[in-house]
Amino acid sequence: MTQSSSSARARTYLPFLFALVLAIPFAKPDAARAQQVNDIAIETRFQGDFGSAFARGRALIAADFDLDGQIDLYVGNPGDPSYILRGVSRNGRTRFLMTQILLKDAIAWGGSAADYDNDGDYDLYISCGANEGECFDYLFKNMLMEEGRLRFEDVTAEAGISGPVPPGATDPIPVASANGSWGDYDQDGDVDLFVSVNIWKGSFMDGPVMSDKFLEKGRPLAGAEDILGRNVLWRNNGDGTFTDVTDDLGLGATLRPTRHSTFMDIDNDGDLDIYENNNADMNVIWRNLLVENGAPAFEDVTALMSPPGEDLGYPFGSFTMCSVDFNNDGWQDILTFTSNDFEDASGSPYGPGHALFINLEGTGFMNLADQAEINNPFIPNLGVMGSQVGDLNGDGTPDIYVGNGGPSAGQFDQLYLSDTQPGMMPHYINRSDLIDFPAPVNERSTAAYPPYPYRTHGTAFIDIDGDGTLEVVVNHGGPAELPAEMMQEPNRLFKFTWDAPINYFRIRPVGDGVHVSKDAIGARVKVTVSSLTETWSLYQTLFAGHCFSAQNGFALHFLIGPATSVDEVEITWPDGTQSVITEGLSINSDMVVAYTGAGQQPRLMTASEARPSHLTPADPVAEAAPDAAAESRLPEGFTLSDVYPNPFNPRARFTLSVDETQPVRIEMYDLLGRRVALLHDGALAAGETHRFALEGANLPSGVYLVRATGRTFAASRRVTLLK
Repeated sequence: MTQSSSSARARTYLPFLFALVLAIPFAKPDAARAQQVNDIAIETRFQGDFGSAFARGRALIAADFDLDGQIDLYVGNPGDPSYILRGVSRNGRTRFLMTQILLKDAIAWGGSAADYDNDGDYDLYISCGANEGECFDYLFKNMLMEEGRLRFEDVTAEAGISGPVPPGATDPIPVASANGSWGDYDQDGDVDLFVSVNIWKGSFMDGPVMSDKFLEKGRPLAGAEDILGRNVLWRNNGDGTFTDVTDDLGLGATLRPTRHSTFMDIDNDGDLDIYENNNADMNVIWRNLLVENGAPAFEDVTALMSPPGEDLGYPFGSFTMCSVDFNNDGWQDILTFTSNDFEDASGSPYGPGHALFINLEGTGFMNLADQAEINNPFIPNLGVMGSQVGDLNGDGTPDIYVGNGGPSAGQFDQLYLSDTQPGMMPHYINRSDLIDFPAPVNERSTAAYPPYPYRTHGTAFIDIDGDGTLEVVVNHGGPAELPAEMMQEPNRLFKFTWDAPINYFRIRPVGDGVHVSKDAIGARVKVTVSSLTETWSLYQTLFAGHCFSAQNGFALHFLIGPATSVDEVEITWPDGTQSVITEGLSINSDMVVAYTGAGQQPRLMTASEARPSHLTPADPVAEAAPDAAAESRLPEGFTLSDVYPNPFNPRARFTLSVDETQPVRIEMYDLLGRRVALLHDGALAAGETHRFALEGANLPSGVYLVRATGRTFAASRRVTLLK
């Protein structure tokens, strides 16, 4: 795409672009605010050397599976064990403990979590095959509600969801499923599943090659050619079983090499549409006609949603996509990544690179990638697989993590941080330098560390340590067809240290399981916040299955920058009901909002109140079964105590110990991000308990943040001064 053609389209849609710059809620943020980024995968036990080896990573699904308020993870690894990591926090330190191995030899490529049975906990779908083989998919039921502790049970057979059944046949066939996205497309109160399926072509670059090792029922049935490569829409029957309604709803007419699609509401009419993401083929936007016709059906509106000069069928060769409201106008936008440089030869109206489609209030989409500078630079050839979007620097505009790398070699990842305010057309600064370094080597591990860079896959933006900011969690690994020593790679967990605290507000919507699914997938949330002088609004949608086989949990995490109050929360539930909340809101807090129906006030709970009372207390030791050798190799890192007393007046104290002598800075901030005290700036010796004191005599009453930052860690504690 030339600059002149981009400018011409911008003039054509000048009214829309003008609307994007009307809201300027606070001073322009600095995209370079991050002081440093540390990889804390070793001390959190996420690097993945269980069994003395890394894995070939793919999916990374974040969810509070045990409802204890701490994020857990499903880590999918084709050909290697795929497992659940339970997040636990003790003595101010966060770790992941392997709780259950779900699959050992399956080509576990994708995954997504949802409460498919509406019992109040989150279950797990695992897609298998994609680029590496034909096999059967899996559905694991979370038994937390039934047994009072976290355990997953394979219910694939009774759910009938392992694979499609060809016409005239009775048994499912193995296919090359890439990923699944959950959503209640028919608005019957339970979530359905759209599965993206690759086309089998018989060579590694065009399709899978590793079928025989993993097939459970032999080669596909004769006469099944018409169904191979067809995506599948599974309708939830509400009784634990699913029905394939792909053909009935108009989605089965074409066969494309589909990778990572998602449910999204392109026109804000209240029903879920589908963006079909295809590799080496045209992408498709399917509009759900439920609202228009009173019954669900899908029609291809790709051309209709492409204004003059645009074509949403491109970019050609897209391996993954993400949907988020980039400009905070209440309409979901689309970021489509291209995995290879096909555009010059494919007839695309755009040049090589990724596309940022801004939603023109439901009338179409406009590619503003050039203006946003998300291809500065574009790395061709191997291209993007893993990716994620979310606000890292707290300016209200979603940032972009571009995970590069292909089967034959790794590539450097890219990080784009926004330097625009909510309501403006997003613009990005390339800060890849922050994450461009190899994984730290755990000297206690016997795993082989491959050359850097790696191959990036599932990537999530989640608050690991509960300090209100988001970490970037990345699953790495190459294809299972190549030798393990070439393709088993360490996972990453990037901890950002910003130059000032960032306030947040986190909300988890919960449905009633009748009108709205218990997980409330598809709920849209608008949060209005204010500082001493400005007011602005932020928008997020709850997705289940997003970007490349990734998920950011079921709580929507809003970073609200300099805001000092949360004024209003507006929830548009999947059934169209709206809830407006103006009471009980505060910054730096977590809230659970339960659906109560039209005309009723929603029920508000704290995160701890939302945990069902019959569940057994979370016991990280009793419930975890980590590999003993890996457990003994992992370092303790540091211990930061709680501040005591808390609240305090006028003095308080805390301790810090480190396992490695290193320079440490300890600072105290107020909620406006102003540093009010420097408590320590120098080396701390390992093996000692270092004591520190807070002095509040010259400070006003309020909430403060004590932050400790070292070479191998970053941690914080909130403390209240009451006079």
